[in-house]
Amino acid sequence: MHDLLFGSQDQWSGQANAVETFKKLAGDLDLDQARFNACLDGGAYAQRIATDLQEGNADGVSGTPAFRINGMPVSGARPFATFQRTIDYFLAGGKPPTLEVAADSFRSRGRADAPVVITEFSDFQ
Repeated sequence: MHDLLFGSQDQWSGQANAVETFKKLAGDLDLDQARFNACLDGGAYAQRIATDLQEGNADGVSGTPAFRINGMPVSGARPFATFQRTIDYFLAGGKPPTLEVAADSFRSRGRADAPVVITEFSDFQ
């Protein structure tokens, strides 16, 4: 869904019918439409989104997508090469700035002790 949303921003960004467009895109991906609609309409993740937004704002995030790779900011939609250079820097022993983001179940994937940590702040609402 993430890639489809970025590829179709002109269809929903700033549009009053964005929610309906999201629902159509979910259908195009053959997602469970009833479950997707209930999640979107019910605001099940509203508190998590608010928490993410608050943490991002505290860290100086002013737009999305915004990423932190081991705490180093990478802002805007960037080509993979940008991420690869930054990741290579850290894998070669580069030192990150300090950024603490809680590792919890709805925002984390992978090992807690991974050598590279990518944090993304993004909002499709």
